[in-house]
Amino acid sequence: MKKTEYIILSIILLCFMSCEKDRTGNADWTDETLSEIRFPSGNTFSKGEDVIIICNGLSPDDSFYLVSPGGQQTVIEEVTVTASGIFFTANVPAGNYTVVVEHGGERRELGAITVTVATINVTISHVPSYCLPGDAFTVSGVGFDGSAVLVLEDADGNRTPLDTESSANELSAEIPENAPRGKLNLLIVQDDGEQTISRAFFVTSRKWLTAIRYTIGAGMASYEHEYDIHVTRSDDGMVTACTEYAMTVQPGSDGELGEYTVYGFDPVSDEYGYTDFELKVRDSRILEAVFETAQGGIEDYYGFGWEYSDGYLSYAVGTGTSYSTIFLETVDGNISLAEFYIDCAYDDPSLANNPFAADFTLGILAADNEILRMAQVLGLAGKASANLPSSIDGTEVSYSCDEEGYVTRASYTDPYTSFPTIIEYTYE
Repeated sequence: MKKTEYIILSIILLCFMSCEKDRTGNADWTDETLSEIRFPSGNTFSKGEDVIIICNGLSPDDSFYLVSPGGQQTVIEEVTVTASGIFFTANVPAGNYTVVVEHGGERRELGAITVTVATINVTISHVPSYCLPGDAFTVSGVGFDGSAVLVLEDADGNRTPLDTESSANELSAEIPENAPRGKLNLLIVQDDGEQTISRAFFVTSRKWLTAIRYTIGAGMASYEHEYDIHVTRSDDGMVTACTEYAMTVQPGSDGELGEYTVYGFDPVSDEYGYTDFELKVRDSRILEAVFETAQGGIEDYYGFGWEYSDGYLSYAVGTGTSYSTIFLETVDGNISLAEFYIDCAYDDPSLANNPFAADFTLGILAADNEILRMAQVLGLAGKASANLPSSIDGTEVSYSCDEEGYVTRASYTDPYTSFPTIIEYTYE
């Protein structure tokens, strides 16, 4: 126990002074009444340790609370009140709290405390990145015991314990339908300690990308222009129509690629300069993009294969000027644009993207690649980066996300044109 002698002395002092004064506290509660508030043993306490506050004017009939930064209020059930102060046990999760007293219908703050919790001795081998409400998930590792509980924690420190089944190597729990949504911390609470095992665990519904809008040269009247793609999906997420293109879907096969599905796109207007193209698709991946180009001085339709590495797009060819041919490398689960001399800095781990959201890094290249834009909307561009870049070539990126952590808007300076650019994403 921290500062043991000091704590014992303070308790003795409180008890002694309580014999000298009226234990009901002062009837009139003024600013002067609580002007001499002191924490004789400091403001940081281990969970289970006694918190001592010396002050006058409190009554055993008062109510006491610990309030988190997010406003969650925990009633302090057992408080010893004397004429010279109070003490109680810090039996709450780790975090920062404000001690609040309610006296005669009026609330006052007694001060701030920090509660720490011992780290448990477990080793984690696997933590999923998300779970759908109503579904179950499993954490793998060693060192679990029968008291282990998986706990969700939101950005304000509010916690939701989950009904957890434990074994020596696994913890399993189901996410209730009414659980908090979005990017959460995932913890294991075991015995008298705990450990945070993920700071980007998503509790999220499955949404489908239905539209992308690019505003390039945003705010520059002479240069501003927009690109839009809007699609309609069936209940199972399949794209059935596209506003900007007449779309066809039919089976196909050849001796080299085998069997696949052919998505054909023919622009309904010349307004944006869109082109017609085909995508040969199998297993939610584009095998080949077919579009008109010139090879050897002859204009004709040619097919260009797309490639993937560990599920991430690594090579693609599409329409465009600066980013028509794409070579990509993925580092630590995030797509790198170093091949294009673009420095995407993933140095803020809190910028984790929803696993079902669009990949903004690919979106940078898609600003000048019509087929890649369509591939993103269709969900055929491979796995998305785990994080959102905090900056591009040293310039900060600004994001907006919905309540489940889906990125819905990103604004940045285009590294090729230097134009201010906005990408807006719509999900259903």
